[in-house]
Amino acid sequence: MTTLWENFVNIDYKKHLVISVFIRILLVSYSIHHDEFSKVKYTDIDYKVFTDAARHYLDGNSPYDRHTYRYSPLVAILLSPNIILHNSFGKLLFCCTDILVALLIRSIVKNTVTEYDSYKQKKSKKLILEENKFKKSNTKTRKKLRQSNKQYLNVTSAELKSKNSIDLKGDIAMLAWLYNPMTIAIGTRGNCDSLAGFLVLLTLYFLQCKRYAFLAGIVHGISIHFRLYPIIYSLTYFMYLSKFSFYTAEDRRRPKASQFAIDNSSNLKTLKNIENTVAQNKLSLNSIRKERKTIFRKEYLFYLIPNLDQFKLITGCLLSLSFLTLYFYYLFGYTFLKETYLYHFIRKDPKHNFSLYFYLQYLTAWVKNIGLWQKALMLLPQLVLISVFSIRYGLNRFTLNFSILLQTIVMVIYNSVLTSQYFVWIMAVLPLCLWQIRMTKLMGFALLCVWYIAQGVWLLPAYLLEFQGQNTFLYIWLQSVSFFCANIAILGRLIMYFMPLNEKGN
Repeated sequence: MTTLWENFVNIDYKKHLVISVFIRILLVSYSIHHDEFSKVKYTDIDYKVFTDAARHYLDGNSPYDRHTYRYSPLVAILLSPNIILHNSFGKLLFCCTDILVALLIRSIVKNTVTEYDSYKQKKSKKLILEENKFKKSNTKTRKKLRQSNKQYLNVTSAELKSKNSIDLKGDIAMLAWLYNPMTIAIGTRGNCDSLAGFLVLLTLYFLQCKRYAFLAGIVHGISIHFRLYPIIYSLTYFMYLSKFSFYTAEDRRRPKASQFAIDNSSNLKTLKNIENTVAQNKLSLNSIRKERKTIFRKEYLFYLIPNLDQFKLITGCLLSLSFLTLYFYYLFGYTFLKETYLYHFIRKDPKHNFSLYFYLQYLTAWVKNIGLWQKALMLLPQLVLISVFSIRYGLNRFTLNFSILLQTIVMVIYNSVLTSQYFVWIMAVLPLCLWQIRMTKLMGFALLCVWYIAQGVWLLPAYLLEFQGQNTFLYIWLQSVSFFCANIAILGRLIMYFMPLNEKGN
């Protein structure tokens, strides 16, 4: 007997797209009437900034004549029909982008799952051979190895027998974006971050699905110009195309066959279980250590030398980024560089936000000669974690999307400014990894509740400060610390329940 969820998921994905379009158009129409009669506007304040910048551009002036416009001129150009046609054109454009994002998510997931299942079919044939290598081991060890391999093969067979397993995983990932209340609200309120997510996903699409390194580089350069933050993915893309990159399909929580290796020399006793076999067998332990992969091997310095695909990626990125930068610098001068790029490195934002660092910036806003050191110290944790995740997960062909997800989360939660719209950057790549995160529904629901509760608790002192004029800065900071801890806990759980892959494929 099928459940309501199964019936919902099994609906043709095209119908879901139509329903999603209808929901978004309905909300855009509602926003027009809401803004006319309510003091608290539904439309994002940034949307008005975009529209004013587009007006300046159409008048032959610089979009940066509009105060607080700190985006690429592309945003003002794309939203020029706001002035020519209708004020809601930009919202409809962002809603259309949401649909394109959903289609990209579906395509990327289907491609990754297909590649993964194909690899597992080849891998499963080797599992039988692995058991034969340890025939001389004791009976308990051999029995546990056989059961482990049998269980792994059964899971593989079950997944491959399902006719629609690949489509279902792709559709579920797509639905996680289409029906996400946050992504729906962000797009219909007139925020442009869905365009940034679209460019990131298009880069991943060209890398994984089409294998077009040069086109991926071009789109990556455009995405960096458009929203700057995708620059953190550059090392991951580079590692993905490295000749040192590998495929692997083994869950780290599943005991490795190499851990069952037993030295049959007379001076070693037969052990009762697998765990103390590895602990007490020095020869086996040394062999495991030799096979362990690490980013600190001297020979790994060679992967910094670009191969042909990496060279295409770099070339495409530099060409598009340089062209857009030079062209808009020619049109709008130094103001373009300052507002689009430099501002994000020198900005001081003491206003209350979700960031862990907002109170620090508030207290030191008028302190001289501290800005550079403060900014450097705030960036250091981000740079370290992003670099480690880039190499750790970027070198594995099956964990590229997860690497992008981890880096996005780190960049967002460690950022000096954190608002709700930044979460859209995470929401755009999270669906790509849902099929690889092996946690229970209860655990996923619990983490989601923790995340929303941490946000909700923060909103109370923020409301008292913003609308009641009460001095609640300290309480807001304490809730920011709680929200940061909640995000770190969620990040740890994602890594824990992800399929960590550590065995090099052929």
